[in-house]
Amino acid sequence: MAWAKSDNLLIKGKKSQLAILFVLMVFLLHCGRSKQTNNPIDGADQLAANIAAAGPYASLHDTTQYVGPETCRSCHTAIYESFMQTGMGESWGLATRQKSKAKFDHHIAVFDSLNQLYYHPYWRNDSLFIKEFRINPLNKKDTVYQQSQYIQYIIGSGHHTNSHIYAENGYLYQAPITFYTQKGIWDLAPGFSGGFSSRFNRTIGHECMACHNSFPAFDLKAENKYQNVPHGISCERCHGPGQAHVQQKLANIVVDTATTADYTIVNPRKLPTRELQMNVCQRCHLQGVTILAPGKTFTDYRPAMPLNSIMEVFLPEFDGAETHFIMASQAHRLTKSACYKKSQMTCTTCHNPHKSVRQTDPSIFNAKCQNCHAQTNNNTHAENNCSLPLNQRTATNNNNCFACHMPVSPSIDIPHVTVHDHFIRKPISEAEKQKVQHFIGLKSVLSPNNTQALTKAKAYIHFYESYQAKKSHLDSAALFMEIATKSHQPQQQYPDYLDTQVHLYYLQQKFTELINIAQNTSPKTIKNAWTAYRLGEAYLQTNQPQLALNWLQQAVSLLPLQPDFDSKLAATQVQLSQFDAAKTRLEALLKEHPHHTASLSNLGFVYASTGNLPRADSLYHAALACNPNYVPAMLNLAGLELLKRNNTAALKYAQQALKAQPNNTQAQQLVQQLRGKL
Repeated sequence: MAWAKSDNLLIKGKKSQLAILFVLMVFLLHCGRSKQTNNPIDGADQLAANIAAAGPYASLHDTTQYVGPETCRSCHTAIYESFMQTGMGESWGLATRQKSKAKFDHHIAVFDSLNQLYYHPYWRNDSLFIKEFRINPLNKKDTVYQQSQYIQYIIGSGHHTNSHIYAENGYLYQAPITFYTQKGIWDLAPGFSGGFSSRFNRTIGHECMACHNSFPAFDLKAENKYQNVPHGISCERCHGPGQAHVQQKLANIVVDTATTADYTIVNPRKLPTRELQMNVCQRCHLQGVTILAPGKTFTDYRPAMPLNSIMEVFLPEFDGAETHFIMASQAHRLTKSACYKKSQMTCTTCHNPHKSVRQTDPSIFNAKCQNCHAQTNNNTHAENNCSLPLNQRTATNNNNCFACHMPVSPSIDIPHVTVHDHFIRKPISEAEKQKVQHFIGLKSVLSPNNTQALTKAKAYIHFYESYQAKKSHLDSAALFMEIATKSHQPQQQYPDYLDTQVHLYYLQQKFTELINIAQNTSPKTIKNAWTAYRLGEAYLQTNQPQLALNWLQQAVSLLPLQPDFDSKLAATQVQLSQFDAAKTRLEALLKEHPHHTASLSNLGFVYASTGNLPRADSLYHAALACNPNYVPAMLNLAGLELLKRNNTAALKYAQQALKAQPNNTQAQQLVQQLRGKL
């Protein structure tokens, strides 16, 4: 057994010199909570003392707990009922017929042409399923593969989309198809087209969950495991944890909010600066490349905090008319507007966050515009300020200001969706819109003039991984890393300097540089699981599995429920002939992640290596039942057939592997050699 540079285990049959590939699953990189109290009155005296010590807003003290939306509802019933009909209130829910805005019929079949897979959504009684299947290209009535996945949650209010989430042992994953309500069609989910489909394996991490829902209870031993999942964004995401507020009201302490702020709860409109007011909306309506400050998490922001104390958000800048934008970047687009720059307007100037836009009459928004544009120098009404004649703008857009000055536009990240561009301005000509726009660079929105070099490096790394895998982005990251490196004692100035350097080298495949770092670092000093994994991977890529072992063990110890780390460690143990240890590890992993394709195939390899060929055969087929395109299982099945001297069956599996991956050199060699034997 040997480790190839492509990070594949090779096995040789007893009767054959043919090498059979055994590959590990490609990693997916893609979205603590303060305890919710059951008794808001507990510890009231201590809480009051803590608040006094912390400053004006009770919600900023880390002992102030969340009380849940039902507690808010008990006093603010009308507001609660109205809010629950907004896009935020309907952001996440159980997958029920009532929640779903999708269309269903027997003929729906979304085709993933690259993976040659179809997807069909359907109801079984009141349970939602998505079936994945493949048909024989020579006989359309012959289904050669299928599996169905039960869907537990729907994400999205249905104003633009319904996407679909399933749970397995508490781990959340996104299904590969979405219903796009504006066009009334099913298609691949955002980010799944163009060869980027992860099928049913896209993890719902903390970053995703932190903006699409209220805060759940995370299992910090994993990246996508949850102890409970709320059903939609609720009051305290914008108002902060409400324990102190509830305690004060239960004690009959009333604040006259006409004369002073109630500091037991945050009213975003009454925050002392426009920046702090905007930060509340920007937390989630400023989507881009988000880089957390060292030691911070995606759930650390609370209203009344400066958002840039928790994170920086970078957006791509383009030259020209600036018509390209990410869907959930309304807050940033607004700040580009002359209306914003020349006034004190905020998001809530026009939007009532407690009322759905769909239930708001357009005249309300027009009236907001007319508050500033209501009169000219000759004291005439705002309609006379418009350059279009009244009859023309009435015919084309119902005389709505926003229809011309905030036109509906597609976003660069979500297909089949249009949203109002919140960059308020005079209409742009079609010629300007059609001009090719060139990427200039990433710009920090929250701290444009005070962003550390290391933070910029991390932004380009993130942009490379999540948006555009262009070498130029890694070159930009390397430039900012060089600036950070020139600072005095960079590891003291930047707590995550080493993690970022390792991340960059890993993406650049600079394994020699990574090994140089590893040789001067103890695995136990590394506190970032991905850093430990990447250093271990550097040793594997240079055929040094024994030296990789401690690094992979450290990665697993830091993130013990990350299945890819565990599977990689088990494969390394196999390389070192530690079959019993690998078997124990993989069997435990599959109890937690029963459909982890790589681990099913890996465990089959262990059984094949120790002589239990029937068990190996069963596990390889189980891997293909999870992923019909999984080439390592196909090639290992070919290896089993070779051991049984069944060259015809071996060729069948080898040809399947070559069809799935035409550039796979092991499959090419195997097919060629087997054809020579038949």
